[in-house]
Amino acid sequence: MDVAKLRIAACVGAAFFGFIGTTALCVAGTLALVPVMGLIWATFTMACVMLFFGCICAIIFLKPSKTTEEELDQFENATADMLAELPFDTIASIVEKRPIAAASMALAAGYLIVSNPDQAAKGLQKLVDELI
Repeated sequence: MDVAKLRIAACVGAAFFGFIGTTALCVAGTLALVPVMGLIWATFTMACVMLFFGCICAIIFLKPSKTTEEELDQFENATADMLAELPFDTIASIVEKRPIAAASMALAAGYLIVSNPDQAAKGLQKLVDELI
């Protein structure tokens, strides 16, 4: 089996068993709290605890370290670098495979450069990203 397929299978197994483990932990916590506060309140307490952990994980893992503008500029720079290193053979193969799309892109690129030269670079990058 290919390494990529093994990794995908491992990820699916980890997600499956992680979900089962989290569920079992919640049930065990609820059963442990039933003698103290009753079934309804124990269930509510465990649900609140898991919701709290979920919110903490969302705050920690989804908190952006950069503003959206910085991330977009970084993405645009990476795209421009990738296109600068794109060999001419690849461009030729794109034109051979998709001649109408390449001609349309060239037409749109010319229009962007003439109509709005200040924003032409960003528009061209978007066009090339869509083509590739």
